[in-house]
Amino acid sequence: MSPLVAVSELEVSLGGRAVLSGVSMEVAPGETVALIGPNGAGKTTLLRVLLGLLPYEGRVLVLGKPPERLSRADRRQIGYVPQALQFDRTMPLLTRELLGAMLGDAHAPLERLLQTVDAAHLLQKPVRTLSGGELQRVVIAAALAHQPRLLLLDEPATGIDVGVQVQFYDLIEQLRTEQGMGVLIVSHDLSVVSRYATRVVCIHHRLVCTGTPEEVLQMPILESLYGHPVGVYQHRHD
Repeated sequence: MSPLVAVSELEVSLGGRAVLSGVSMEVAPGETVALIGPNGAGKTTLLRVLLGLLPYEGRVLVLGKPPERLSRADRRQIGYVPQALQFDRTMPLLTRELLGAMLGDAHAPLERLLQTVDAAHLLQKPVRTLSGGELQRVVIAAALAHQPRLLLLDEPATGIDVGVQVQFYDLIEQLRTEQGMGVLIVSHDLSVVSRYATRVVCIHHRLVCTGTPEEVLQMPILESLYGHPVGVYQHRHD
């Protein structure tokens, strides 16, 4: 089965500075790949390349195509959750109007979508009254709306309380195992990585290491990657 993401010898420079150099990685259907590394290591840059938002050198395929050649239909098969949705929070919008605009589908079952992230009660609330965590739940619901083949997550649980975080990650795990969805997640929460990732990719402007959580989340490797001791609760996969 072809990978959903295939990156080979990726090079990205921004403002004359090399951000990523010689990075290679893949995401296959039915696996959750965690992308870890220190702040400024190029993790979000990699996601933006996959979304076709940044120029690059090397070979990059998403759903079998270079990112810049993805059609609108292809993009509907990719869900994306950024660290924070950037827009004018003072706009006089209700949550249902924002969600409908994000989906481009006036007939989408919005209340049911929000129920997946325990947020149906937000449907009629003005967007300007939403907390950061509540807005992130809306963004997550939008990312899952079209049952994507590939889900790209950039610190998706930012601002969300622990109970909803667990609900969200359990839902992603269910979609991965039952529908074969591929997931690429950027996370600084190594306990989440340990529990949910099937494979871990470590980058610090270049590929540092890759392997299972049990292989990668070891103190010497993490200390080398982050430059200081890092602790993690190890969750054993059954």
